[in-house]
Amino acid sequence: MGGGGHGHSTTYKGITIHHPKRWHTVTGKGLCAVMWCFGSCTELSKMVLLYLAGDILGRVMMITAMVTTTNMRQLGDEES
Repeated sequence: MGGGGHGHSTTYKGITIHHPKRWHTVTGKGLCAVMWCFGSCTELSKMVLLYLAGDILGRVMMITAMVTTTNMRQLGDEES
């Protein structure tokens, strides 16, 4: 089993494994980077969305509290 002498290769227990060409290495590293980026970006996008949702919710709650306080003050002034 195994190939003949076409360039550099390693033979171990009768199996010859050819060393990767330059394009194999570059393509593998490129695909690895794409997969890593995709995984990181999806996690990052989740964190950004949660941050923005929390920020928006916090602002809405603060505005609601201010409006409620203003309405209560106005009701107090009308009774006087």
